[in-house]
Amino acid sequence: MPGRDVKALILGYSRLVARRVHPAMRALDVVSSIDIASRRPEMVPPPSGEVFGDYSRALDESSAELVYVSTVNAEHARWVEAALASGRHVVVDKPAFLEAETARRLAELARSGGRVLAEATVYAHHPQFQLVREAFRESAPMALSAVFSFPALADRDFRYRRDAGGGALYDLGPYAVSPGRILFGVPPARIECQITARAGAVETGFDVLASYPGGRGLVGHFGFGTPYVNRLDVLGAAARVTLERAFTSPVEVGTEVRRQLGDHDERVVSEPGDAFLGFLKEVAAAIEVGQGEHLRRALVDDAEALERLRRAAGEA
Repeated sequence: MPGRDVKALILGYSRLVARRVHPAMRALDVVSSIDIASRRPEMVPPPSGEVFGDYSRALDESSAELVYVSTVNAEHARWVEAALASGRHVVVDKPAFLEAETARRLAELARSGGRVLAEATVYAHHPQFQLVREAFRESAPMALSAVFSFPALADRDFRYRRDAGGGALYDLGPYAVSPGRILFGVPPARIECQITARAGAVETGFDVLASYPGGRGLVGHFGFGTPYVNRLDVLGAAARVTLERAFTSPVEVGTEVRRQLGDHDERVVSEPGDAFLGFLKEVAAAIEVGQGEHLRRALVDDAEALERLRRAAGEA
């Protein structure tokens, strides 16, 4: 872990920040203080630093060197660029940006300034993924099957607004394109996508089929309009692993993982863990040693794959 303290600033006090990001930052022992900027400052609980009612003022006056951007999707690019231009390291909610070109441009801005830029796609930092890696030590995974779908959102949720960067492709697309990067280690060779449901101006469900070099592939369904499902199956020649809480996992208790290794079936409970905390530890370590290229590369790879997914669906 880094050997010096880091001051942080959160732009946007979203529900995700309240439930997961802020607690994880407080638990990160190298974060000495946390400033928070919100357009509704009266709703922010007392942080360890200052509360600002304006994002620009926060960037001007906060002494933080790490900024976490948690605005609506359509505002990510504006505030990430402002934070990078002010000399900060930046973490941004997924999807990081609405266009791949923006991802490439801002990753280069971060690189040229010696700054970390990372997208908070955090699920693989949960301890249950160590059980996946153990199952495939002898043979590589070849096929992935994913379902991440949940009931309809509140009518006023920004994810139903096209102008805010809403829609299932932006909201859940990162979960469709990242498993292949994480478990296969390469971008997809081909992506096919079919929209399965809409609500007004946005798509609310989609199916995806992606192929990867070496005969590997992913098939999945993602959306908001069904009972809750959060599953990932990982298949190989001699192993199978099923995660029933793959993309969002509880913090306080371990998750049950089903594994088949050869002819042996087992159910294993992972260690408890906070995926956001694990991810933020990686970011803090990258800041300390000045090595953030892997985080920038993951952000750009996923942005490019997400744009291909949207193009395949006829939405780009």
